[in-house]
Amino acid sequence: MGVTSRSWMLDTIEFHREFEALLLGSGELVALRDRAMRIWDSQDPLARSYLELLTVAGPEEWSRSCEDAHLVDWYRVLMVPHLIPTRSLRSPDAVRRGLPLLGWHATEARRLARGRELVTLAERHLDGRVIDRLLVQFGWGHKGWLDFDDSTAALDRMRRLNPRLFREHPELVPVVENMFEVLEAAANKPDHVLICISD
Repeated sequence: MGVTSRSWMLDTIEFHREFEALLLGSGELVALRDRAMRIWDSQDPLARSYLELLTVAGPEEWSRSCEDAHLVDWYRVLMVPHLIPTRSLRSPDAVRRGLPLLGWHATEARRLARGRELVTLAERHLDGRVIDRLLVQFGWGHKGWLDFDDSTAALDRMRRLNPRLFREHPELVPVVENMFEVLEAAANKPDHVLICISD
């Protein structure tokens, strides 16, 4: 069975503004948890398409303990109202394995296939008081975002590819074409970031 990959564009300013307001407001964790639980219960197809791919504790665990240990879950769930569906990579693994054959470093190929660590998105946008609490919980391994510069740099590099490379690797033509479509769509919204989840 193939990997399911879905992508959305995230309005980073509005999302982080909401997250900070809830966490720093008078309700603090309870307000944040309650907002996450309302979003989790949404039957909206866009919300469901995102939430069903998330690996988070879920409402039962959140109800038992309203604590900082769930901040990363809530950070990811609260993105939902700020997401816009966009094109997705059909095969992130083909991107990860194929790009090095076309001259990309393996690290760059992994980043384009799976995205950057989400903690770096939080660091870029959150107030110091909020990020200090979130960093303790985040750790590494929560990949899934690319910014405008990632998209445009990869697009420029694909435009400069020597067509002769594809004679040796014709199987990479549809992979690169799909990647081009995904990143071109993302580059059309420079004030958003691309959020990617693969199961």
